[in-house]
Amino acid sequence: MSAHTVNPDQDSGHKPEEPRHAAPPTHRRFSRRVVTAIGVVVAVIAAVVAVIANISAIGNISIVSGWFPPTLAWVTIGIAVLALVVRKDVLREFAIGLPIGIGLTIILLVVLQVTQEVPSGAPRSLYVWLIVACVVAGLLIGGWHRANWYRRIAGVLAVALAVITAGSSANLTFQYYPTFDRLFGQTADNFIDNAQLTAIREEVRKTGKLPDHGETLSVNIPGQNLRYDPRPAYIWVPPAFFARSRPQLPVIELLHGTPGQPSDWTRAAFADQTSMAFAAQNKGVAPILVMPDVNGSLTGDTECMNSGIYGQVENYLTQTVPAYMRKNFNAKTSDDSVAIAGLSEGGLCATTLSLNNPKVYAAFGNYSGDVSPTNQQMNQQQTIATLFGGSMTAYDAHNPPYLLTHNTYKGLSGWFAAGAQDLTAVKALNTLAPLSVKAGIQTCYTTPPGHHAFQFWDSAFQQSLPWLSWKLKLTPEPKSIPATCTGH
Repeated sequence: MSAHTVNPDQDSGHKPEEPRHAAPPTHRRFSRRVVTAIGVVVAVIAAVVAVIANISAIGNISIVSGWFPPTLAWVTIGIAVLALVVRKDVLREFAIGLPIGIGLTIILLVVLQVTQEVPSGAPRSLYVWLIVACVVAGLLIGGWHRANWYRRIAGVLAVALAVITAGSSANLTFQYYPTFDRLFGQTADNFIDNAQLTAIREEVRKTGKLPDHGETLSVNIPGQNLRYDPRPAYIWVPPAFFARSRPQLPVIELLHGTPGQPSDWTRAAFADQTSMAFAAQNKGVAPILVMPDVNGSLTGDTECMNSGIYGQVENYLTQTVPAYMRKNFNAKTSDDSVAIAGLSEGGLCATTLSLNNPKVYAAFGNYSGDVSPTNQQMNQQQTIATLFGGSMTAYDAHNPPYLLTHNTYKGLSGWFAAGAQDLTAVKALNTLAPLSVKAGIQTCYTTPPGHHAFQFWDSAFQQSLPWLSWKLKLTPEPKSIPATCTGH
């Protein structure tokens, strides 16, 4: 038998060796995840650095107009679609997640209804985006155990963006935060404290040179013995306030609305900027602004009257605040030296307080105010029962149409402004302005384009400030008045 070489592949039953892979598939997937994660971290760091490097420019970006609101909405939609569509078993996860999302939606709507945290006039888009957030959250929960890390991140990001977009939609309507810097805490230009105020005054005493801008500060004006606990007020003083001669300057009280707070006037309506621009045209001279709290809380609604439920708010605004300004800021608060103006609820307040206290106020400004006192979303009878103890007589004593019909007000001046698209405010203006004229009030009224929003109130104060300053006998009569005026 002849010898021969055995082929192991044929005779031993062994298969040829497979070529070796560089790394197992799981390792490759792990490597891709690591690389992706590193990329995301680098991108986030780069974004943070870019934000820090350009914080001043970013702070001035409008978040109520321009490119930001639609960009935010489309990014939210894109991330939400990505989180919902990229799934291994869509039907199964939807069957689990949708009921959870619907349950979360019901819970949220019930909570909002009970707590009344959503302000009156909030847009429907606010609710739409909150529902989107609840549905996405439900689907995220339903598919969490089957999802990889990037699907989970996309889901969490989609929920967060939906909530942010809901807030953005409300902000588009109310314009509480017009820019990024206002959103992140800046409530006024050139904000100082009492120590800095004293330091500026001392510097002017030494140099004789007035500052080139006004100053805003927050102060506590306590409502002692009034059963009313106000939040800190804001005060703006013009450059002339620091003059060596210590001039007595007149005062304008600016009243916010509900929901609202004193800083609304500087944070969102830019009253400090408007007043500084006016002062710059008058050698640093302008009325002092005091922005007191009229409600005691963000969602309170006192209608600026004395009541058993809120305390003696009218006494606080008409007596305590002027006295504080006279004592602590050397303000002139005698006859013809104090005006009062307000937006929304504050507009009605300014009118009512002036009609009931014509010896305190020389003029008033009503920007988008209601025609009569209205507590929250109550009707007239509910308002009378809640704020006026069920007394129609007490209600009439704080109801402008009644007061204007039954009294005359010689020497008082009033400015009414309502945005043309704010139909409720226009209706109120069309009722009150003619009655004001008949009651002997020197009346101006205007209905330029605008909504029930801070952008309009910013413009309304700009237009009326020279007129108010003139009525306070501080500056000359304006060459032109952007309103229809009678009785001047």
